[in-house]
Amino acid sequence: MENMVKMKAKKVLITGGAGFIGSNLSDELIKQNNKVIVLDDLSSGRKENISPKAKFYKIDVRSRKINEIFEKEKPEIIFHLAARPLVEDAYKNPYEAIEVNIMGTVNILEACRKQKGVESIVVVSSDKAYGKAEKLPYKESSPLKGDHPYDASKSSADLIARAYFTTYKMPVVITRFSNVFGPGDLNFSRIIPGIMESVVKNKELLIRSDGKMVREYTYIKDIVGGCIKLASHKENWGEAFNFGSKNIFSVLDVVKQAEEALGKKINYKILNIAKNEIPEQYLDWTKAREKLNWQPKTSFEEGIKETLKWYKKTLLKNGK
Repeated sequence: MENMVKMKAKKVLITGGAGFIGSNLSDELIKQNNKVIVLDDLSSGRKENISPKAKFYKIDVRSRKINEIFEKEKPEIIFHLAARPLVEDAYKNPYEAIEVNIMGTVNILEACRKQKGVESIVVVSSDKAYGKAEKLPYKESSPLKGDHPYDASKSSADLIARAYFTTYKMPVVITRFSNVFGPGDLNFSRIIPGIMESVVKNKELLIRSDGKMVREYTYIKDIVGGCIKLASHKENWGEAFNFGSKNIFSVLDVVKQAEEALGKKINYKILNIAKNEIPEQYLDWTKAREKLNWQPKTSFEEGIKETLKWYKKTLLKNGK
């Protein structure tokens, strides 16, 4: 199965294109000779993540001026990733997270609805949209029932995206990711960036949770390939697809796996201060395998080693 399908000579607009996933997606699409337009307010994304070959607009995803950008640029493919991406931030400022994640999505869908020539809209959601489940793994048919502000914002945006397909027959397709890791993520409150910083700078890893929460970890290159495949399959409009892996670990298991892969001892401290976290999450991605011919190619060990190379280069160069 080949994940990285080619999408050539399209005009692609990426919201949140300065973020971790968005910038990796942008780089791959530019490599494939697409014209890429990035929309980002740089609240969590980094300007240095944006390729000089991409056209950049610094703008809040809630701004009505986005309609003007759509009218001017006339994008054919839209990847909507812009969001407030952290559970902890949503806990501290629920209004902001809910407004950005829900109304920001509505704003992009409205811009697409008014713009002729839009061929595909990939709305990037999360496994958090499922909320806490009695039965795992989550399937695409599992109910969306986020209990807390971040989870509920993803559930709501997900449902609204599908409503635009059902009501207006718009070319919307939805992704739900597990935890994504790889080069480009400098959010050190996440476990794998935290591990990388600990290894590179020889400092203590601070674990916000109790270390027992179970997540599924998927390498960024596999996720990017899945997103591009989704945009290229018109027969899947109105549907949702899970993207995951077989890397299902507790937080402490991630530390252990990283130690084994990197041959390094990682000193850590459990803070147990995380709030509103779901104890256990992982996905059934059978549908993506069967309908998209997609499956993760990168092992956890290989992904961790590639990720460390990037962190060494970036952190040591920037002195961060």
